[in-house]
Amino acid sequence: TSYHQDPGASALIYDLLVSLGKGHKAILDIPDLGTELVYEARAMVFICGRVLEHGVPFWGDGERVVIAHFMKDKIHE
Repeated sequence: TSYHQDPGASALIYDLLVSLGKGHKAILDIPDLGTELVYEARAMVFICGRVLEHGVPFWGDGERVVIAHFMKDKIHE
């Protein structure tokens, strides 16, 4: 996944990212925090995707699926 922010998401509510699949060694990179997180299968991460740039520069071999759940700002307007 290329580095990005989620402009449609709410800045007040965390986004839920769930990493699924098998046999991969994904890394979730959050440059704004200067951190890389282990993002293998069954990992769940809450971040503010509208504010923090994030991406998955590497996942190695295997199958990888991500479920991203976020709330749109329009819901609150």
